[in-house]
Amino acid sequence: MEQKRQLEKLYGMIQFLVYGMVFLELFLFIYSPKVLTGEGISRQVLPLVDRLMQFPIYQNLVYSKLSILLAICLAAIGTRSKKELSLNAKNQIVFPLMLGFGFFFGSLFFYSMEARAIILPYTSWTDLAFGISSLLGAVLIHTALDNVSKLIKSELGKDEWNIEGESFMQEKKRRETPYSVNIPMQFYYKKRIHKGWINIVNPFRGTLLIGTPGSGKSFSVVNPFIRQMIAKGYTMCLYDFKFPDLSQIAYYHYLLAKQKGKIPNYRFLVVNLDQVEYSRRLNPLKREYIQTLADASETAEAIVESLQKTESTGGSDKFFTQSAVNFLASSIYFVSRHQDGKHSTFAHLLAFLNRTYEEIFTCLSSFPELESLLSPFRSALEKRAFEQLEGQVGTLKIFISRLNTKETAWIFSGDDFDLRISDPKSPAILVLANSPATQNINSTCYSVIVNRLTRLINTKGNLPVAIVADEAPTLYIHRVENLISTARSNKVAVLLGLQELPQLKQLQGKDTATTMNAVIGNVLSGSVRNKETLEWLERMFGKKKQLGESVSIDRMKTSVSMNEKYDPLIPAGKIAGMQTGELAGLLAVDAEKFNGKYKSAAFHCRINLDAKALKAEEQHYRDIPKCYEFNDAKERILTRNFMRIREEVENIINYYTASA
Repeated sequence: MEQKRQLEKLYGMIQFLVYGMVFLELFLFIYSPKVLTGEGISRQVLPLVDRLMQFPIYQNLVYSKLSILLAICLAAIGTRSKKELSLNAKNQIVFPLMLGFGFFFGSLFFYSMEARAIILPYTSWTDLAFGISSLLGAVLIHTALDNVSKLIKSELGKDEWNIEGESFMQEKKRRETPYSVNIPMQFYYKKRIHKGWINIVNPFRGTLLIGTPGSGKSFSVVNPFIRQMIAKGYTMCLYDFKFPDLSQIAYYHYLLAKQKGKIPNYRFLVVNLDQVEYSRRLNPLKREYIQTLADASETAEAIVESLQKTESTGGSDKFFTQSAVNFLASSIYFVSRHQDGKHSTFAHLLAFLNRTYEEIFTCLSSFPELESLLSPFRSALEKRAFEQLEGQVGTLKIFISRLNTKETAWIFSGDDFDLRISDPKSPAILVLANSPATQNINSTCYSVIVNRLTRLINTKGNLPVAIVADEAPTLYIHRVENLISTARSNKVAVLLGLQELPQLKQLQGKDTATTMNAVIGNVLSGSVRNKETLEWLERMFGKKKQLGESVSIDRMKTSVSMNEKYDPLIPAGKIAGMQTGELAGLLAVDAEKFNGKYKSAAFHCRINLDAKALKAEEQHYRDIPKCYEFNDAKERILTRNFMRIREEVENIINYYTASA
């Protein structure tokens, strides 16, 4: 305490010295030549003035100014002012300092001017201006330098949203491989915007894209996937939920790559249940695809689960579901074996399932290998209790009846191409065109196609193939979790776009969704809102050490303490608040040389695509050509084909019922 009092006394003496020097300068350079010219007291003071004038600092007015400035600096160093968090450095330091220097050294101008009219004793206008400027300048400089000591060297309150603490260095180099997808982006780090790349170097480990509507999923990720994969020679199955948004991009780049000779023998195929003139015809139930009863059961399970769009919980639900699977598997196996699969098409299957139970089971019972699958129905068959059969498989028949349309019959009764689209002998880019208006019926039909396609492409000796499904929950992909986890060695890249994890659980099933989340390699997310999704993403991105500080201010002193915290790298609130085009994610990184150091594969950025170039590209998009020209006979042709299939099924029924 005694030491503090002594320091305060010393500080007061220095302040007195500063302003004493200002007044002494004024006396020596302005008044002494005028006042000390008479008799009396002037003679006594004159020797003292002469001695002062011999000091080097008073031999020139500039030296005097500099010495006063030095004294002000010494006084400011000893200032112990109370810290202010809200101190405005510009208004309270910079501006007063500049103004003070202007007045302080501007007084030299008035000193050099010739004296004008005397307004006070021994004082002219220029003398008064010199004195006021010197004093005012000294006060302003002193005040500004005193305010410097009120500054707090702390970032407290300046980084309101912890932008600096949560920013981190990301990938700035483009790491391109024959199979990679590289998306340009911008990220913030250390008060700067950096350019970088999202390098998905291993898309075969699966990519999950999450984001609410309007978050920029398609523009930022799906579209670059389509462009780059086609340019690199991928075959592709593209699910276009809002046909032709994605299909036009795929078709344009297909033509571009074909023109450059990168995909010389590729075909561009479209399956469109709404506009059949644009659609190719196909047969996912060809005899060669249904080799065994297990193949039929797998296909039946995929169809039943796509119709349910949920998982049964067991008990009676499980019984009725399995009954429907057995019934459908038996029917698939039957049409694939009748006359060696002559009528083994999905269209014939739908027509067959719309017959009466008595007719259907009469046909199925003619194959001994189906006895085990039909065992749950045996008692009802023996008692001719068809009401009991209705309870077991009635729901399936109701759903199946909705699929049996003229359009479905047309598309699924032909065989224009092989579903093994990654076959080097007949590679193709296949588009499944859907529409929000007819998604329920279309999605089930497409699930039959995708189920067969994934089994065919997930084999050795194929070209790289991509399955791109934006709005993936509207398309049931049977055993998609197995496809993601096992297809890496067969070069199958899966991109699934969805809005929230609960949506995936609702439409694909809880167990399937949980497994998908566990085996997926690349996760990219735009803005999401669901609590479960946010918590999952925040935990997956991990944490990092962030520097924190706290400031304690009292009348006596100010203390700043620093600490390190292990906080989330990308908090849930930041993910929820991301704007359109912003992405956060975690990438699957291939193993490099081990050095014992951890490097995060996470990113938090804004996609930086060339909007002008993409706008120019859109001007060159071409309409997708028609596959069939019906002219004015479309309805007649579709109806005739539909009736032909019914007649063929009628003949099959008659063949077995007559022999029974």
